[in-house]
Amino acid sequence: MEDILLKQMWAAYDKKLEKSLALNHRLVTEIQTQKARTALRPLKAIKIVAVILGIIWSLFLSILVVLAITYMTPYSLFFILSAMAVIVITVTAIVVYIRQVALIQQIDNDSNILDTQKKLVRLQLSTISIVRILMLSAPFYTTFYFNKGMFENGTIGLWVFQLTITLLFSALSIWFYQHARIENADKRWFKIIFGSSEWTALTKAQHFLQEIEAYEKE
Repeated sequence: MEDILLKQMWAAYDKKLEKSLALNHRLVTEIQTQKARTALRPLKAIKIVAVILGIIWSLFLSILVVLAITYMTPYSLFFILSAMAVIVITVTAIVVYIRQVALIQQIDNDSNILDTQKKLVRLQLSTISIVRILMLSAPFYTTFYFNKGMFENGTIGLWVFQLTITLLFSALSIWFYQHARIENADKRWFKIIFGSSEWTALTKAQHFLQEIEAYEKE
C-alpha cells in the first residue's frame, strides 16, 4: 500500500517537474527571443534612415546630372558618368535596405527560433553584401570633379597625385569587395569596418538566440 502511494507521489512530482521545466523553457525562449527583437529595433531604425538619406542623395545627384546634361560640355562627362555610377549603386543599396527592413519585420513577427536564426544569417550576409557594393562607389568620388581648369592648367604633379588617389581608391574598393566576407569576420580590419551599431545589433540578436539553443541542449 505504501509502495503504491509512494509511486503515485513520485508520478505526481514528475508531472509537476515536467510542467515546471516546460514553463521554464518557454519563459527562457520568450525572454531571449524578445531580447533578440529588442536588439534589432535600433537596426531597423538605422536601415530606415539609410533609405531616406539614400533617396535624398540619389535625387540630389539626379538633379545635378540633369543640369550637367542640359549644359553639356566635354568636361562635364566626368561628373555625369561618376554621378550616374554613384546613383546606380545608391539605388541598389536603397532596394536592399528596404528588403532588410521587411526581413527585420518578419523576424519581429516570427515565433519559430530556427526560422528566426536563418533570417538573421540572411540579414547578416545581406549587410556585408551591401557594404561591399557601396564601397565600389568610392573611386567615383575621386573623378566627378574633373573640370576644364584641371585639363588646361593642371600640372603633372597634380595629375600624378590625382591618378594615384583614384587608383588607390579603386584598388582598395576592389580588394574590399573580394575580401569582405563572413569568413573573415574574425579579422581585425573586418571588426573595425563592421564595428558599427548596425553590425553589433545583429551579433547581439544572434547571441540571444544561441543562448536558447544552449539551454535546450542542457
